[in-house]
Amino acid sequence: MPRLGAKVCLLRCTLLSSLLLLLLCSIHETEQNSYCQQIITEKHLAELEELADTQMQHPGRVSFRFINKTKLNDSVCYVKAAFPLLGEILEQTEFKENSSNAKKMQMVRKMYSRIDENIDPCIREEDDEERKLSQMCFEEFTTSPYEMLVLVKRFFQDINQLLQNRETFEKDCSQVYRGTCLEPKNSGSSPEQRRKEPAVREGRREPLIYITVASVVAVLLAMGGLLFYKYKSRVLERPLEDGGCDPEEPERRALQGARGCPELETQDL
Repeated sequence: MPRLGAKVCLLRCTLLSSLLLLLLCSIHETEQNSYCQQIITEKHLAELEELADTQMQHPGRVSFRFINKTKLNDSVCYVKAAFPLLGEILEQTEFKENSSNAKKMQMVRKMYSRIDENIDPCIREEDDEERKLSQMCFEEFTTSPYEMLVLVKRFFQDINQLLQNRETFEKDCSQVYRGTCLEPKNSGSSPEQRRKEPAVREGRREPLIYITVASVVAVLLAMGGLLFYKYKSRVLERPLEDGGCDPEEPERRALQGARGCPELETQDL
């Protein structure tokens, strides 16, 4: 009996320990979800929209790296890949010091930092393979400041929607990146390569244009020389008309004091 009692006690302790561990994990997960769900509020999104509206009439253009959401077509992987790029955009966006826009942007930066500052980040960081592959999805965008800030607002909305759905971002997106962003080298896998290809083709056309123009000019010159030669030959071979002058007579007249033609002198005599 004492041995049986010891076994029962050990079993109870094991069960209690397991239940306690599960309870603690459940409490931690609940706290984590609650924390992440409260970071982005409707007030933050409204202030982001106001910030974008102030730039609606701004004539300038801004360039930045980001992810084409329609191309990636996976909301979780889109957020994981673009989240570090969002930080770059927020850092490079500056407003006049102490202005209302500067204060709003500071609020947005703090909201961004809170997503990643917890012991367990709300958006799990990519591993080395994911990070390397996701970089193949980066694209260069050039838009107005208004369009850029609208993109930032929509991205925060996407994050908030996933966090409200208790998304843990533990999904391995390597296959998604590999299948979507890696293309054959000869198909122009990046926007930069696609921009360079027309320039290369244009550069190849320029020598051909020069050669064609030179050939046409050479042909025209040859035809002109031939026509001139034929014309000169006909003039030299044409018999003198009555009362006419030798084609070379004007030169002799200039040398002899502008005397008339031989026939005319004979007639005067």
